Amino acid sequence: MDFLKILKSFEEFVYEALTWLVLLPRTLWRIVVSPRRMTGYAGAQLASQGETRFSEAISPPLLLILCVLISHFIDLAFRNPMPQTDEALTNMLLSSEQNLLLYRTIAFGVWSLAGAVYMLVRTRQPVDRETLRTPFYEQCYLVAPFAFAMSLSLTFIAVDRPWTRMVAVSLTLLATTWFWLAQAAWFRARVSLNLWRSLVAAALVIIIGSTVNAGVGHMLGARAGGQAIATEKAASP
Repeated sequence: MDFLKILKSFEEFVYEALTWLVLLPRTLWRIVVSPRRMTGYAGAQLASQGETRFSEAISPPLLLILCVLISHFIDLAFRNPMPQTDEALTNMLLSSEQNLLLYRTIAFGVWSLAGAVYMLVRTRQPVDRETLRTPFYEQCYLVAPFAFAMSLSLTFIAVDRPWTRMVAVSLTLLATTWFWLAQAAWFRARVSLNLWRSLVAAALVIIIGSTVNAGVGHMLGARAGGQAIATEKAASP
């Protein structure tokens, strides 16, 4: 009986994974072309109690995870694995593919969380697990294409060739501009801000997410560098 349950679960997983081949590019395309429509779809589906929620698209958090996963595979195909450092925390993140994927997903999820929290604070709603869910899901739809494009740009930068640097800069500017305008449209609809205030709110969310991620990256780099200096001093006569 247990073996049959395992086979049934495996059957469901295989079917679900294969549907991603169709739903993932279609969902991404719809978000890029009509972000406001897809954020509304996410909110409506989340409010639905039926078993067919998100039957026409991939759910927002899963879409973000898959975008990070695919970009990670592309990164592995283009360059060598991340170098080892002397810092235990940094090694823990870089030495394991699972940990690195988790870190990257959370890093991009910071923008989703920042946008959701800002919306709740601006509309004077309580910030808790229940109120955060809907705006967070909607934000994940906006962050997923941004995360995919930014991850690809980092890969192109790491390749370090003239044409890849140009592609990386163009992709970064394009993705950031799209994300900024999509965020502004979302704030304008959800918080009832005028055009200029919605643009400022969107820029603030981008800055907050970038600052948090830059701070974490700097902290990891500083700890690794400090540990390396301490090791060199200890080894010197």
